[in-house]
Amino acid sequence: MNDLFCQQLMGNFLEYKRQGRKNFVLDADLVDYVKGKKLQRGRPWSKCKAVYVPLNINGKHWVALVIDLVNCSLIVLDNDVRLTKPDDMGDHVRPFCVMIPLILRKANKFKHLGQQFTRPWSWRRPLDICAQSRRSGDCGVYMLKHIELHSMGLPLNENMNDENVEYHRRRYAIEIFYGSMEP
Repeated sequence: MNDLFCQQLMGNFLEYKRQGRKNFVLDADLVDYVKGKKLQRGRPWSKCKAVYVPLNINGKHWVALVIDLVNCSLIVLDNDVRLTKPDDMGDHVRPFCVMIPLILRKANKFKHLGQQFTRPWSWRRPLDICAQSRRSGDCGVYMLKHIELHSMGLPLNENMNDENVEYHRRRYAIEIFYGSMEP
């Protein structure tokens, strides 16, 4: 996923709060993301166990948001949990907790989830599985590495640290430049 998805979801959430559930009309673009139609290398979410979203907190800090389609919950992978208090993180994640079930319901591909469409999903920010950074300015690289490792089922705190962050920053830059980065 990309940041545009986040912006559209946030805008829809504000409309949802303003109009109420009964009067709210979901933006069809959000459903197109779920169906794999919006991204160049998009894949329908119905073929995924998890979807990864880069989430910016207050324009200062990047975290990875995992939309867990198996357990119907959200996981925040955060390399510096000291920056955002749990209640504040909840304010940033709540729009996803509310909107993701509505989007999936509208996509009409997730009937097997049953009651998971009727209420907001839960979220958690595990404090012990993510590598923690001691310096500022590396959250974007950590976020990408956490997505990479989590998607492969590898430990998030063994292959990433402040000592090798520059290597990963250069590696991502080269992969992006040459277009070899796979979704």
